[in-house]
Amino acid sequence: MLEDCTPLSHSDSDTGTGTGTGTGTGTGTDDRPTPAAAGDRPPFTVIGIDFGGTKTELALADAHGAVLTRVRLDTLAERGPDQTLARAAEAALRLAREAEERFGAPVAAHAAVAPGIVQPDRILLTPNLPGWEQLALSARLAEELGTPRVAVANDVRAGALAELRFGALRDADPGLYISLGTGIAAALTVGGRVIAGAHQAAGEIAYINPGGAPADAVAAGHAPLEELVGGKSLGDRAEELLGAPIGAADLFRSTDPAVRDLAEHALTVLAVTLANLSVFADPARIVIGGGLMAASDVILPALERLLAGATPFAPQLRAARFRKDASLHGAVTLALDSLRTPPKPARSRPTTPVGALR
Repeated sequence: MLEDCTPLSHSDSDTGTGTGTGTGTGTGTDDRPTPAAAGDRPPFTVIGIDFGGTKTELALADAHGAVLTRVRLDTLAERGPDQTLARAAEAALRLAREAEERFGAPVAAHAAVAPGIVQPDRILLTPNLPGWEQLALSARLAEELGTPRVAVANDVRAGALAELRFGALRDADPGLYISLGTGIAAALTVGGRVIAGAHQAAGEIAYINPGGAPADAVAAGHAPLEELVGGKSLGDRAEELLGAPIGAADLFRSTDPAVRDLAEHALTVLAVTLANLSVFADPARIVIGGGLMAASDVILPALERLLAGATPFAPQLRAARFRKDASLHGAVTLALDSLRTPPKPARSRPTTPVGALR
């Protein structure tokens, strides 16, 4: 379960382009939990919703987390949150009807995830979703869906929850999940829970200062670590060096000397960061997902080599099971967990945010 299932970054969950409202039936692959045997009807279903800056995805899943049907919508973020929530709710209600009519399994729970710091009455640090800053996501979705409760969380921590229940973090305690994509974020798992933090901001490692940035860089609007190792920043800098666009994952295989230096420096900074986190939390395993893991054959060996000499007890290092759609699988897993977890009263948050929360 998430450490706090009340309304709780940077990730690559909102890449890609929307394709309308078509549905498709999910099939069991290595990137998702395995569905029940053909002909078996699930006793119940759940709906997970993944809100991103470009696309919003919904999944109807069985009691084992296997996706039965999914829907993709354009978020149309520039039009504000109301229309996005209304269209997502409409799609969720269609999925609920399909659950009854096609699978004979009613929807038992809903959950939603979004980038940023998802607090009970607002979502912070989510520039790709303008107008969501004062959105009480859980309450609004519950109203739209006509249900008493919708569990909500940050997209990266939800992805960590999916890895914890169904993926590469199973049987690892503590565990550390890293989403390495357009940006970078992390999640710490302890005792079967994903730690949320006092501000629902645990794991926002984009704001770590690895050295070289001013002490007040975060207050000035910078994310120092992300600006060094995030996929967007790396891609932009590699394009400047080459004079042509290059995929952020492809740059790790580039033979251009300047781009190779850029990639090696990014991996060194990332390894030092992971080593420092490991010294603090002593994780049994670090699991890395996100779009840059398209170059996992380069990234993982380099990190393993660097970590081996940088920590007294080097953790295992593995690629995430859910390299694609981690946030959507996280929303499904959050919905399943909410059936086992009674809702907690919303905690009061500090009245004076600090640093990037200003």
